[in-house]
Amino acid sequence: MKYCLMLFVLFFSLGLFAQQVIEGKVKTYLDQNKSEPLMGAEVFLRQARIGDVTDAKGVFKIEGDFVDDDTLIFRATGHYSDTLYLEEYSDGAKVELILFPEQIAQEVVIKAKRANSNILKLSPRNVESLNSGELRKAACCNLSESFETNATVDVSLSDGVSGSKRIQMMGLNGRYTQLQFENIPFMQNVDQAFGLAGIPGTWIQSIQITKGTGTVANGYESMAGLINIEYLKPENIERLYVNAYGNIQGKADLNLHGGKSFNDKWSSAWFLHYDHQLMENDRNNDGFRDMPIGNHFVGMNRWKYKAPLFRAQFGVKASYSDKMGGQIGFDRYTADQGLYGVGIRNTTVEAFGKTGLLFEEDEFSSLGIVYYAKYAALDAVFGKRKLDASEQRGYANLMYETILGNTNHKLKTGASFVYDELEQTMSDVLPTDTSNRMLNRTELVPGVYAEYTYSGVLSTLVLGWRSDFHNVYGFQHSPRANYKFAITEDMDIRFTGGRGFRVSNYVVDNLSLMATNTPWRLGEEIQPEVSWNFGGSYYLEFQAFGRKASFNADFYHTVFENQLVADRDESTAYIVMRNLEGESFSNAFQVDLKMEVLPRFQVKAAYKFLDVRTTMGGRLEEKLMVPRQRGFINLSYESRNTRWDYDATFSAFGARRLATVELPGGDVSTNNRTPVVPMLSGQITHKFRKFEVYAGGENLLDYRLAHPIINVENPFEKTFDATRVYAPIIGVNIYAGIRIPIEHKDKN
Repeated sequence: MKYCLMLFVLFFSLGLFAQQVIEGKVKTYLDQNKSEPLMGAEVFLRQARIGDVTDAKGVFKIEGDFVDDDTLIFRATGHYSDTLYLEEYSDGAKVELILFPEQIAQEVVIKAKRANSNILKLSPRNVESLNSGELRKAACCNLSESFETNATVDVSLSDGVSGSKRIQMMGLNGRYTQLQFENIPFMQNVDQAFGLAGIPGTWIQSIQITKGTGTVANGYESMAGLINIEYLKPENIERLYVNAYGNIQGKADLNLHGGKSFNDKWSSAWFLHYDHQLMENDRNNDGFRDMPIGNHFVGMNRWKYKAPLFRAQFGVKASYSDKMGGQIGFDRYTADQGLYGVGIRNTTVEAFGKTGLLFEEDEFSSLGIVYYAKYAALDAVFGKRKLDASEQRGYANLMYETILGNTNHKLKTGASFVYDELEQTMSDVLPTDTSNRMLNRTELVPGVYAEYTYSGVLSTLVLGWRSDFHNVYGFQHSPRANYKFAITEDMDIRFTGGRGFRVSNYVVDNLSLMATNTPWRLGEEIQPEVSWNFGGSYYLEFQAFGRKASFNADFYHTVFENQLVADRDESTAYIVMRNLEGESFSNAFQVDLKMEVLPRFQVKAAYKFLDVRTTMGGRLEEKLMVPRQRGFINLSYESRNTRWDYDATFSAFGARRLATVELPGGDVSTNNRTPVVPMLSGQITHKFRKFEVYAGGENLLDYRLAHPIINVENPFEKTFDATRVYAPIIGVNIYAGIRIPIEHKDKN
């Protein structure tokens, strides 16, 4: 009996102290059902709070005490997370799971008929992602036209003669939104006025729109938000892709791209774009072209190298455009025509690259460097106003990432350097002013930064700080913070706050104001623009009509310490370019609702309210050209056989304030507030086995300005003004196109 009791106690003790074991392997999805082991993935139990990190072979092993109804969570940087309920796990079996990279997974999402646009739930920031399926809902010839089915970013004409478009985010000029491609800052200074047209829509794999200040790792210029563009990747691109487009206004586009994987390490892709506008349009019969004529060429080549512990990407991109607007018949290369003309000649050459180094002995750390170089030249003519500008820019960013103790605590730190050399001359020969202004400067900006991230089961906290030393303006510090809390699995809240700054170029930042004969006056030396942004968002996923739906509401407040102000309220006789003298702020509130009301029939609706004010003319005034409200609805339907897609988008832009200007005869304008502007667009796409065709229309309500230009009969007199453009000049625009993807043979 004594020995039986001892054996009972022994077995009971072994059972009591024996640990349960879960082991398995995590892989990353590559392409076409191919995968490879994923190193550094976190695998942990939600309730037991124990876990492991996969090794170089993707293997993990968890030992400890846990209950049968616990949940196994899998997550890795740059991948979508996944879960496994232990009740579905057979004891003794090894777990094998594939995580999908965010970019590649978006392509899979399209095929799985999930949303083409969505809030990134795992991000601590308020980030909306648009994939290529969303971009195909409209013609989307270039980046400036990629936001037609999105309510966050507003796009409108800059003026009535150049054809350029401007973006606004949270009621603020696009210059306060940092633009990036694959997390490389670009499109600063000279090329920002027309650079959006140099990003063809068919080259884009996805777009991420971040509200509020972004990460300190990518620079100091994210003041109101951030837009990141992901180009198509060499390892996943088609062998050949053709997209041809034409519209009734005489514009034609041709886009080609393709690529090849040479082996398991090297891959490359090439991209070509050409568009031309040869037809002169003057629907309102005012003697001016409704849009410029000319052509535009863009080309890019990129390479990618991938080894187990070393990664590299590099490429080159070149863009050239030559557009001419103004009076019918104007040719900038023909002398002494006596016509008012607009000529925009833009040349940009870029080189970029990334390299990354992983450490076999330290699987949680990595070292990377990003580099970018650009040459940009802008030759612009607006009547008797001329601008010659050139810029040489270099950027490098060295980044080190590691963990602090465990994978819940991560640290990202690094150093960056910006070199920017600008040579710029603006000359005016106006009825009331003759001037020649030069802006030549060299910027040298070394900087350091650190960003700490805490990732808990329910919350994520990001604290960042960067300090930059500008050779002209001294030290600039940019603290930033982001916090996300998951109230439930389907509901979360986010908060953000931070500082940003940028060095302005008063000419390029206000290039559209060259389309008036009102002279400029330059105030005291222009100082850097500095702002603070604070905000938060609420996101909810729920069931409606038995299907998944989502709701998002956010509010952001941006306040400026200093701002470049183009003051048109001080006098109608001139425009003052000066530093902020008083208050300037933006309050932006937006709600979005998305649901599938019927099978394959999706509705997106949004409402936005903007209160944007700046001190001009000694008074705090409503910002010019900013609609106070916007309503938006997008309807999408896919046929049961998936061959037909129908999309329609309606937007109503609320009233906005216009500048008070002098009229012919000496009076000043009194009608300085716009009516509500309704805009309707739609597109139908039919998919054949090997290609697809699409046809659509823009501005289908034919809402347009009958008289967009003041004193159009006398374009060289002082009251000529083409800057009060708040709606389309061209009416209904019908277009059609074809898309032909040719896959690699091993994918068919």
